[in-house]
Amino acid sequence: MTGTGQFRAVVGAILLATVAAAPPPARGEDATTRPAATQPVSEGVRTTDEGWLAPRVRGHPAPALPDEVAKAFVITIRDPDGITLTTLESIKRKATLCKRKGAQLVIIDLNTPGGRSDAMEGICDLIRKELADTYTVAYVNPRAISAGAIISLACTEIVMAPGSRIGDSMPIMIIGGKLVPIPDKERGKIETDARTLTRMLAERNGHNPALCEAMITSTREIWRIRNRKTREIRIVDPDAKNWRRLVADWPGTEATSEADAKLDWEFLVAVDRKKDLGLVMLTDTEAVKCGFVDRVFADTDALAKHYNITTAPVVLEDNWSEGLVGFLTSPALVSILMTLAIMCVYMELNTPGFGVAGGLAVACFAVLFGSHFLIGLAHWWEIGLFVLGLILIGLEIFVIPGFGIAGICGITCCVIGLMASIAVPNAPTEFPWPKTDLDWSWFASGLYALGLGFAGGVIAAVVLAQFLPKIPLANRLVMGQAHAATDAPATQDSPIMHIRVGDTGTVETMCRPVGKVRFGKELCDATADGTTIEVGAKVRVIERTGNQLIVKIVKEA
Repeated sequence: MTGTGQFRAVVGAILLATVAAAPPPARGEDATTRPAATQPVSEGVRTTDEGWLAPRVRGHPAPALPDEVAKAFVITIRDPDGITLTTLESIKRKATLCKRKGAQLVIIDLNTPGGRSDAMEGICDLIRKELADTYTVAYVNPRAISAGAIISLACTEIVMAPGSRIGDSMPIMIIGGKLVPIPDKERGKIETDARTLTRMLAERNGHNPALCEAMITSTREIWRIRNRKTREIRIVDPDAKNWRRLVADWPGTEATSEADAKLDWEFLVAVDRKKDLGLVMLTDTEAVKCGFVDRVFADTDALAKHYNITTAPVVLEDNWSEGLVGFLTSPALVSILMTLAIMCVYMELNTPGFGVAGGLAVACFAVLFGSHFLIGLAHWWEIGLFVLGLILIGLEIFVIPGFGIAGICGITCCVIGLMASIAVPNAPTEFPWPKTDLDWSWFASGLYALGLGFAGGVIAAVVLAQFLPKIPLANRLVMGQAHAATDAPATQDSPIMHIRVGDTGTVETMCRPVGKVRFGKELCDATADGTTIEVGAKVRVIERTGNQLIVKIVKEA
């Protein structure tokens, strides 16, 4: 026996000698560092008397998990028709919410037959990158098939419910609802990519790569073997490292010989046989025996007890409200609402008083911000910043003459408020600037939606300016055009009949551009020529067209 074999024999003997006296694992202890036979039933772990498996070796450190979990979230993946791009977008929103709420534990509740490979890879990337600092648990309840199994591998830990199953992840092609055969060359290319992803996730979280790859390809064979002296159990590919020569009594060998009796390893069971062209599919019991999972929980209460969740987890289910919020926050609807809001603002500015158009504009902005507030993308200060911008713009238009600091600050506040709440998923205490891939994805999507909506609104305003006054009934929504030069006053006694070009007067109400000007005893409406004219200014009539007076400030010598 080699030095390594002697060392393992000694370790195995010590572990087996302490089984009877071993206490239950303390809270926070990694149960995988102890033999499988010592796992207590009270912790929800399915035990086996076959032996023990070596400690799990992670390629990436597991995120820290506090002794008491006060912020736990449950993300459900329960798509009866399979995982789609819609599922991916839903998981994006939920992962963003978990990050913003400071989640300590995220449980991925899985019951799925599989789905699209691109959506699966997107979800794996979300878990691996965006939730890298959060402890994630895949709860297979009751099945994680195909894409669901690979998503489980991306999580920090996998647990299962009694009677659940996981595996069978071979890529398939479905066209028009029918299964279509994949040619051998194309299948080889597709499976290579899937195996690479699976192997990377398996090594990252300490799973057996050969076992995981055998879920994807039918050309692998997997054995569960046991060391005769130490009772250590291993999951191996018999075609690797000459295991067929090191294991006794495996199927296909002759009757037990004297040479076999001297071998250290004995065959237990074939988890997957190459000749059957099957794929690895594990029940909860088999998964525990293979070391694929360490715990089986009868229900979510047992799961919550094990992780010491002190506050009821927030369950983020795919219900009607999730679908509604997904629709309201979709880039397409954001663009439409933005376009409608700009159209209504234009119509309101051309309508006396506050009417239907103004109300519709308020409603559009309320839906824009409200829907994003529901999923945690918009914060009160971002909404307040946008409202402040509108107030500043209103002051610039209706109170302060000219266009200056108030108008510029108002536009800046509105732009920042919109971008921060709709396009940038920042935490309440963070500056609204994207940092991760998910942040940039939201930013690009939101920026595109807002830009498209703004462009659509400007185009719609131009079209309305040209055609709305000419449409019956609709022309009542906007102010009419000024009278033409040939138009006559309403009566011959109208005060404007006494005003001539060159007459001077005093502004009594600010001209923005229309205001009141007094010419002697007559008070008439007048329109400023190009600029706003303040109260008290001296003006001269430079043009009179029908009922309209055009005035200009008199320059003092």
